[in-house]
Amino acid sequence: MKILIVKLWALGDILVATPLLRALRRQYPGCHITWLADSRYAEILKGSELVDEVIAFNMAPWLRYFRAGQVIPYLKTSFALRRKLNAAKFDMSIALNAEKWWMLWFNAAPVRIGLFPGDEQQRLRKYYTSVVARMTPMHTTDSYLLTAISLGVPEPFDKRMVVAVTSGDRKSAQDFLDAAGYDPQKPIVLLHPGASQDSKCWPAANFGKLADLLSDRCNLIVTGSPGETELARRVAAEAERAHPIVAAGALSNIRETAALVEMASVVVTGDTSLLHIASALDTPLVAIYGSTRPRDYTPLFGRSALLYDDTVSCAPCYKANCPLAGDSFMACMRGTSPERVWESVEAFLADEAPAPSPSV
Repeated sequence: MKILIVKLWALGDILVATPLLRALRRQYPGCHITWLADSRYAEILKGSELVDEVIAFNMAPWLRYFRAGQVIPYLKTSFALRRKLNAAKFDMSIALNAEKWWMLWFNAAPVRIGLFPGDEQQRLRKYYTSVVARMTPMHTTDSYLLTAISLGVPEPFDKRMVVAVTSGDRKSAQDFLDAAGYDPQKPIVLLHPGASQDSKCWPAANFGKLADLLSDRCNLIVTGSPGETELARRVAAEAERAHPIVAAGALSNIRETAALVEMASVVVTGDTSLLHIASALDTPLVAIYGSTRPRDYTPLFGRSALLYDDTVSCAPCYKANCPLAGDSFMACMRGTSPERVWESVEAFLADEAPAPSPSV
């Protein structure tokens, strides 16, 4: 049995979908599983014994061609990928975002399972041999596992996320820390200020103040993607006494960042992918929410303190950017103080796990 999973984006969504791998292997022992992912996120899947092959597809130019009306390069790229998928002769494809019409390019199997949100996109459903409806409210991992249930996989499921950290990743992370001059006698606290949406970012000034509160007893490492390097440097500059090490842009891939997460005593982040990596690797986590809430993506495993300010009337808005101005701008994120986050971090460092319920 050759199975193709199509979940292209984003990093956090891909991670919470990985429990599907165990379910499929339980139902189809010896199956060959290929995962098609955007090239920006494919690296996190490599190295796992649960995935036989990862196909990295560069979505950005492909979507640009479509939006700009550049028909020839768009079709050329589309047909090239489709030929590659056809040549693999998959028996089954599972599309976890079947509501997108362009997912039809990837339906390269006789058995085609499509996961749709509720009753959306009725006209696309005829292109799938089996349709699964994702209902809300439901944790996102559970929604992806509905496709396994449709295949007859019995519950219960192992819902732990899959993050493969190799010995090479660990060595690269350790080499980085050694070169940066960290103190091996002190615990490591990772500060992750970036997110895919601005509305999910805790202010850099707050991270800087938190760094000052923790500076005497911790190695402080500011992580992020290469595109978040300037933000990471701004966090370091906001600290008055602390001197955080900036790791953003310094590591080769997301798995090396995951190796840092594995080595850390605590991770502080917003509602973004590092939250899920910390949960998967059982690293204590302090997550700060504003425009979103820990409902659909609540960490299912590990130790976590999930913080948000429930006095802000407009939150959660689930908007990518805050539309307000003045004192109301990003009030939902600013409402969680550095002192409150510091208390949660200190509790973990003292091995006294904070209550997992959301706090103001």
